[in-house]
Amino acid sequence: MTNFLRIIILLILAAQSSCVLHSIQETPPAPVAPAEGYATLDKLPFQEGWYGMYFQEDKVGYSHFKIEPTGQNFNISTDSLMRLKAIKKISEIGMKETVTVRPDLTMISFESRMTMNNKTLDMKGKTEGKRFLVEMQVEGEKLNREYPIDDALYHSSAISLMPALKGLKDGEKRSFPVFNSESQAVEQVEQNLSSVKNAPGPSGAVWSVKNNLGRSTVQSWLNKSGLTVLEKALDGSLITILEDENSAKRFIEKKTANKDMILDVSLVRVSKSIRNPEKTRFLKLKMKGVDQSLIVNDHRQKVTLINKDAPDEGFCVTVNIEDPQKLRTSRVPVSQSLLADHLISTIGIQADHKEIVAQSEKIVSARDSNLEKVHKLVRWTSENIKNKMKDSFTALEVLRSREGECQSHANLYTAFARSREIPTKVVTGLVYSEEHSGFLYHAWAESYVNGWLAVDPTLKQIPADATHVKIAGNSDDYSKTVLKMVGKVKIELLEYK
Repeated sequence: MTNFLRIIILLILAAQSSCVLHSIQETPPAPVAPAEGYATLDKLPFQEGWYGMYFQEDKVGYSHFKIEPTGQNFNISTDSLMRLKAIKKISEIGMKETVTVRPDLTMISFESRMTMNNKTLDMKGKTEGKRFLVEMQVEGEKLNREYPIDDALYHSSAISLMPALKGLKDGEKRSFPVFNSESQAVEQVEQNLSSVKNAPGPSGAVWSVKNNLGRSTVQSWLNKSGLTVLEKALDGSLITILEDENSAKRFIEKKTANKDMILDVSLVRVSKSIRNPEKTRFLKLKMKGVDQSLIVNDHRQKVTLINKDAPDEGFCVTVNIEDPQKLRTSRVPVSQSLLADHLISTIGIQADHKEIVAQSEKIVSARDSNLEKVHKLVRWTSENIKNKMKDSFTALEVLRSREGECQSHANLYTAFARSREIPTKVVTGLVYSEEHSGFLYHAWAESYVNGWLAVDPTLKQIPADATHVKIAGNSDDYSKTVLKMVGKVKIELLEYK
């Protein structure tokens, strides 16, 4: 039950972010950005910045960017380092990226390398007319993807530079497409600018920028030159703040992490214990501290407000597990397009890779029903993949190493199931841990076999027990939902059987 660490890694990389505000000395005094913007990168009064990255007041890393000319264009180089502790194990994650852009910030190409405890994910991409071509490589395997583009495309590193380049005007709104390396997707950014009213904002900021990227919102504060001095994401859980180079680099010398991301941060303790949680078929909880929209209403769980006139009182969540026997004789209709979405092969879930296909063929028989295949694939994954805190980028890597945490189990099982033409999705939520007397964030899967069936290939459960409480979202934004809940959600156990 440790996919919370993976979530933290991805989101801090995406949202570089402190609750401790450092004074920033500007020498010489920063010039005032023109209202119409600097127009081209060579006119920006800043070409470099160092930032401290914080999660819930603990410094977890640093990031750095630098703009340098290359012929008539520019390279924007970024690097970051994080160090996180989970279940008393330290993980170190680094990201290096170089983006070649035109003077107006439109992207020409990029190269990136993410390193996680000596494992690497390499990615590069380039624009060609109305196409954006991306190549990803991990564990010696390559995946090529092509994205159609109608207009000029930007890289996600352009988001913080766009206000200064295009102009700082109160009430200004702009929208532009960016390629997000973390999600490997082209996404639309909606940017709203406003001046800081009355006294200057944090670190002397005079501008505020609200960036909406999908369901994610990042609030930024800029100084009078247009340089970002502070960013807050996920309701302030992730914060990035401008620091001097020495303060930012001092993190490198720090060899330990402070809070344990699992035991100190993400564990949701409850006053009553659940004995033999793996046998629960029904669960009723009261939740407070978060919006009810973060918990999904679906075929196995229902969410209801306790008092519609007082939403702060919380809401109830009831979970009833599925009956696999009923799925043998009745069918719950689902759109074919939705099912098709859960059959595709991706960089992390390589359902069409020859090794994944070959192994799944060994596990199941062509004569098996889809439900029988699900049983066999769940059992094989649980029995043959050692449950261990080990980082992995892909399902193929898990198959080869035969070890990994819950996300690894869920990814490999999903790849197996999709290779057998069984629509399957990875889901995230909270699961009760008898060992820790509380709920931990966890990943499992759902397969469509005449209806959606929750299964847990880590705990070898078919169906998954009733303490599996799914959070709302799709595969792209589960992580953002989790971080909106961490440290805020409170759970009271009402009933289970």
